[in-house]
Amino acid sequence: MITRRLGAWAEHPKVLITGGRAPAALELARLLAASGCEVHAAESVRHHLCRVSKAVARSHAVPGPAREPKRFIAALEEIVLREGIAWLIPTCEEIFYVSAGLERLSRICRVVAPPLEQLRRLHSKWEFIRRAQELGLSVPHTERVRSPQEWVQFTARIASSTEEVFRNGYVVKPEFSRFASKVRIVKPGGGEGGVAATERTRITGELPTEVRLEAESYPWVVQQFISGRTLCTYSIAHEGRLAAHAAYAADYAVRGGASVYFEPLYHSGLLEWVRQFVRMERFTGQIAFDFIETERGELYAIECNPRTTSGIHLFQLEDGLASTLLQPEALGESVIEPQPHTRGMLGVPMLACGLTESRSWRAFAAWLSKYAAARDVVFRWSDPRPFAEQLFLLLELRRAASARKQTLMEASTGDIEWNGGTS
Repeated sequence: MITRRLGAWAEHPKVLITGGRAPAALELARLLAASGCEVHAAESVRHHLCRVSKAVARSHAVPGPAREPKRFIAALEEIVLREGIAWLIPTCEEIFYVSAGLERLSRICRVVAPPLEQLRRLHSKWEFIRRAQELGLSVPHTERVRSPQEWVQFTARIASSTEEVFRNGYVVKPEFSRFASKVRIVKPGGGEGGVAATERTRITGELPTEVRLEAESYPWVVQQFISGRTLCTYSIAHEGRLAAHAAYAADYAVRGGASVYFEPLYHSGLLEWVRQFVRMERFTGQIAFDFIETERGELYAIECNPRTTSGIHLFQLEDGLASTLLQPEALGESVIEPQPHTRGMLGVPMLACGLTESRSWRAFAAWLSKYAAARDVVFRWSDPRPFAEQLFLLLELRRAASARKQTLMEASTGDIEWNGGTS
């Protein structure tokens, strides 16, 4: 396959990536650098993967956007002007703060971020479901609980009725959350059954049951529990046209969080669902979805992440992902998809999955086969330092978690996460 290089409009376009702590951001930086870009990274943590990568020409420290949104935008503006940046690509939840400053930033460079109102609608686990229903697409029955009083009313209603939609249980999660954090699954009998990998967080009691919800996390959404396997997609779209698309099954995840193993899944139903959604939403940018597929092959979208996700690890240089981001209008009607032989993993958490979650020798053998065949998406012989940087990043996050009395997962996103407020 011939490698797709960027067009002659710029010999070495300068691209600024934010969210450099994430393996997905490192993957994007490497793809862009190999495609001829000069890549810069902006981050609010001291240690991050892109900081030490050979793919990144320069790393820039910026304020944490969740705590200092105005100073964050001002810092990005200063970097763009000083370095002559042509493109700004957010990768993690800092995209919401970038989008809040979109009018200001788009005057000085091209920004790969949709308008904030559209991002909010897609990031909200309630508004996304409503939007998909409006478009006639398949989603689980979902309700929103905005206060402790509404939660009491909901549980009382369930206790006094036999609503068919909740016959198999329900999933409770904050309207704005990430990595399946704070998810509760309430099922008859409390058994795990066919719980999806990304939602295997906490299973409680009989139906109905009393589940305590943290007051600071309201609103919550209550979603019909659907038994099946979790499938994930990652796509790039331009003005409603799908330009790149990848899908994979979330077969391995640590403690029910995000998937740590990536193998391409060619699924026409997923492709068509995503194609219809981005077309009717007129979406431009990076977008990802989580689905449940039942044993009968029915697909239900359960949430949307309008940003870079781990699906980017399925793409290689020769696939031309850089062109889909920087020159999507030149691609025509073609859709870039991963090559069949691609296998990727986050090596350390994937190892933990095999050692702690294999429940039989057959499951362990299946894990071992996949572990042996996949590449670690962080480690490369030609660019080894990001792999070691993971340890320093972990230590920094542990110190932050201890100081703020947070979990490690909460500390990993505390300075960039966006929970629906104004920015």
